[in-house]
Amino acid sequence: MKKTIILLFTLFVFAQIPAMLFSQEKEQNTLELKVMSFNIWVGGGKSVEETAQVIRETKADIVGIQEASKGENNNAKKIAEEMGWHCYVINYSRTIISRYPIVKPSPNGNGCKIQIGENRFVWMFNIHLNAWPYEPYLLNGISNSNVPLLDTAEDAVKSAWNSRGKDVEGTISDIKEAQKDNCPVFLTGDFNEPSCLDWTEKAAKAGICKIPVEWPATKAFMEKAEMKDSYRTKYPDEVTHKGHTWTTLPAKREVFDRIDFVFFHGSNVELLNVQIVGEKSELTDIGFDKYPSDHRAVLGIFLLK
Repeated sequence: MKKTIILLFTLFVFAQIPAMLFSQEKEQNTLELKVMSFNIWVGGGKSVEETAQVIRETKADIVGIQEASKGENNNAKKIAEEMGWHCYVINYSRTIISRYPIVKPSPNGNGCKIQIGENRFVWMFNIHLNAWPYEPYLLNGISNSNVPLLDTAEDAVKSAWNSRGKDVEGTISDIKEAQKDNCPVFLTGDFNEPSCLDWTEKAAKAGICKIPVEWPATKAFMEKAEMKDSYRTKYPDEVTHKGHTWTTLPAKREVFDRIDFVFFHGSNVELLNVQIVGEKSELTDIGFDKYPSDHRAVLGIFLLK
């Protein structure tokens, strides 16, 4: 009887081994990835060194940088080189830096494919949309040029799409091509335009925005490219979690807003967390005593399966 019990126990233990090995393999096949959107303010704002320090201390893995250059110097590229990272320069403003190797650019050059493991890849896109006309100012009676003020949501949407629609469509074309690879796709950017998920009836009643507006850039990425806004995915309530990234340096008359984004797509990617990075204040999740930029950054933390 004793021998029978020992034999049954031994068979039970061996039967568990495949499941244990599968569980370990599955665990090893997951990877945490931190993706940041960071407008560094004309090549590094108050300090290139402090800009680099923000990237180091947040432990970002891939960063979509806007306003990368100052004069002839691409300081985002300089930061990547000093950190021993890889770099893809899109244009004067837009640069992607990555601790992982960059494989190739997208067809329209708005992003690149990045190898993050032996047989694992992600696509990363980075945009910096036109800053002016800035419709939130115009809706709130603020203008620094001869551009007419705006009164209606319809006029705001029309103005925004006329200013940014071409760049949005070009990036969406790249994203849809990248999605054919069936690997995670990320989009970072300073949209210079709020989210359609923020300027809602609820937010207007709470006094957070002037009127409800279905801002077209974010709406297009969500509807046409099936991208998800990481911050609103984590924090769906636009009143309790405003997530403002504009601005750390407000003017006398200012419209505070969320215009910097990390979007994601893929059945094999899970959002773990998203954090606002900036000056030390109640408005940020990660704060720095000497934060160098006029934009707060956004850090998305993802689990790749």
